[in-house]
Amino acid sequence: MRTVTALALVLLLLSGTNVFAQLPANKLEGSWRMIRQTLVYPDTTIVRNQVPPSTKILNSTHFSWGYQTDDGEDVLAGGGRYTLYGDTLYIEHLEYHTSPPLVGMDLKFEARVEGDSLWYHTGRIGDFVLKEVWRRLH
Repeated sequence: MRTVTALALVLLLLSGTNVFAQLPANKLEGSWRMIRQTLVYPDTTIVRNQVPPSTKILNSTHFSWGYQTDDGEDVLAGGGRYTLYGDTLYIEHLEYHTSPPLVGMDLKFEARVEGDSLWYHTGRIGDFVLKEVWRRLH
């Protein structure tokens, strides 16, 4: 009986130290802030080094992102499931979006994470290529 009590006490103490906390399912899981965005069209390239605060949050299966426009008039958002194949193919399966034509689309991106803090992804959306850089929020 003393062994069971001692084991219960040890488990109780360990649970307070987050020993049982869930580990990230992949290297993208967490919260990110966009720091740069480039839109490459057939006839022009738009580089945004000063982007409105845009946050993307990923758990092991879903993502959500949003930001408020510079003028404060609109909030843009989207989200749904995502899939990460290996370390380089990231696919967003859009289940909701402020632009209704995008709902139901799968957006494919080449993904690269440097260290634990920078996430680069590049993908084609319609007639342009979207390149984004995100910094992990700690």
